Amino acid sequence: MLSHSSTPNIDEFLQRLETILLQTWSETGFGHIEVSSERFKEDKIRVILQGSTHYRYVITNQEVEQKMNGS
Repeated sequence: MLSHSSTPNIDEFLQRLETILLQTWSETGFGHIEVSSERFKEDKIRVILQGSTHYRYVITNQEVEQKMNGS
């Protein structure tokens, strides 16, 4: 589900992280989630969320700035 926010990739990533954490905690109370990020272009960051399933997001510098400013 994509958010209608001005920072859709960040919001989608945070929502997915929250969903995975809540599901893991409610089912077992333990688990492993790994988040890694790397700059792959001057204005883009690749974020990889790994658990039993993997999700990838691309976040722009502009999205990071908007999120930091509360937009």
